[in-house]
Amino acid sequence: MSEPIRRIMVGVATPDGSDPVLATALALARAAGATLHVAYAFDLPAPVQSAYARAASLDSTVLDRYVDEVRRGLEAQVGARAGGVTVVCHVVVGAASECICRLAHEVAADLLVVGTTRRNRTWSRSLGATAEGIVWRSAVPVLVVTRPPGQEVRRVLLTSDLSALSAEVHERGLDVVGAFFHRGAPETRCLLVVQDAELPFARSGETLEHVAQRELDRCLGERRPRGRAVQGKVRIGCPSDEILAEATDWQADLVLLGVQGRAGPGPLRVGRVTGEVLRGAGRNVLVIPGTEREAGERVHAAHAFAGPVQ
Repeated sequence: MSEPIRRIMVGVATPDGSDPVLATALALARAAGATLHVAYAFDLPAPVQSAYARAASLDSTVLDRYVDEVRRGLEAQVGARAGGVTVVCHVVVGAASECICRLAHEVAADLLVVGTTRRNRTWSRSLGATAEGIVWRSAVPVLVVTRPPGQEVRRVLLTSDLSALSAEVHERGLDVVGAFFHRGAPETRCLLVVQDAELPFARSGETLEHVAQRELDRCLGERRPRGRAVQGKVRIGCPSDEILAEATDWQADLVLLGVQGRAGPGPLRVGRVTGEVLRGAGRNVLVIPGTEREAGERVHAAHAFAGPVQ
């Protein structure tokens, strides 16, 4: 059995309690009996920072007083809606994704919750820099909320590349789901996407899809996540497109993804497939972080059938 979810951190976009993700985080904390840490981070534009630096010689507590005032306001707004949940509020100055992940580490959070709403128009059409940065940096699972979860998660879509690391992601993710939803195990489907590239040899009588299905069934039989029976499904095509299509066709309530270790050229690189799924899912996505070691193992465990689910 996994450790229970004791501490949840939610990053909010505004300090007035109006961010829709707050209601979801409160509901999750209530269901798990967890403490909820609410984090609001704001960054000063460079000209303002310069002006503040000049003013700091006159009064070094100006910004501290402002942060304290914002925190008290946030506490009042969240406290009025807590409904018995123990809440701790944090207000910090700096880049939101960096600050929220640092706070999550400091309070030993078991889960990070982030929404996809902002006060600008472009946010509704993309994942957004803050959420994507949190997914990339977080050392704990991240629930990306696009809509409030219901009283139960009925269908969970897993993704696989046939590796042992996929099985680890499945177990960790299903543990998180089980911490919040106690009305029986959800129906679980595992998707393997095969990229139908040109092969340097002639195919046998079996189609590539049939071979892939057999390998997926074998893996699921050997590695039953938390002892559950999981239905395997194979699709041919672009990994992100097929994951999104399967989530829609099957009407999944939650998509479970693994993200590789922090290898990549920039702070917003969460993996091409993961990023595209997050931006296009239109449903809640639970991202389980990998490690540098796992990323290296995945590279050396390439499989002939699997597309790169990152």
